[in-house]
Amino acid sequence: MDFKVRLSRFLRFLFPLAVCLAVWELLAFFDILNPNLVSSPSRIIWKMYELVFPNPILLVYLGRSLYRLALGYALGAVFGISLGILMGMNRYLYWIASPVLSLLISIPTIAWVPLFLFTVGIGDETILLAIFLGCFFAIVYNTMNGIRSIKKELIWASQIMGADRKIIFLEVLLPGASVSIITGLRLAVGYSWRALVGAEMLASISGGIGRMIYAARAFNDVNTMFTGLIIIAVGGLLIDHLVLGWLEKKTIEKWGMVKKRE
Repeated sequence: MDFKVRLSRFLRFLFPLAVCLAVWELLAFFDILNPNLVSSPSRIIWKMYELVFPNPILLVYLGRSLYRLALGYALGAVFGISLGILMGMNRYLYWIASPVLSLLISIPTIAWVPLFLFTVGIGDETILLAIFLGCFFAIVYNTMNGIRSIKKELIWASQIMGADRKIIFLEVLLPGASVSIITGLRLAVGYSWRALVGAEMLASISGGIGRMIYAARAFNDVNTMFTGLIIIAVGGLLIDHLVLGWLEKKTIEKWGMVKKRE
């Protein structure tokens, strides 16, 4: 892709964010926003600097949170996609598992944390379980619906042409459901961040962004709390665009199943 096109796309993406930040800074500068309740972009940037230099506590907390997020999300993706494919291909498993999942999906992830604290204990295990549940249901349902939405005529045509079950799965079902699978993975990023922060507030014994926000509340440190919120927002955005966006370009966008981003 031409450099000018990349630059133009990047600037179009940044423009609305820059406008929002500028308005936010002006509202804070003229004391329209209460500084005891709402921080400002400039104060957040300065707080980030203080939390990195000379003691990089922010980077340590961010590293711990990203490690937990990556591990919990990976487990949720593997088990979620696997179960979603099985439910989409096997109607008996769908009849059995679908009502149970429909019942459990209504429970907020944070509501599970006290139970995990009681059964598993305080620490990373509880946090990982919360992240796993946070992303699991979105991935399962999108994967399952993607498999079930494939027209039977495509499967019948493949069978007539001599395709066995392995070829049908790899070349018909999986590509056909890939749009729904990637949609589930993208939705799960946001759910995982929410689960991570909520669980770290209650169960972390070794820091993390969620724990940092919760500890700042005790000192009424609004700047640190907003620093954590901004890091969560930017982290989710980067994961969605850099990781899942790359996966989308290499698969469904390359195959012509979705329009290329302009």
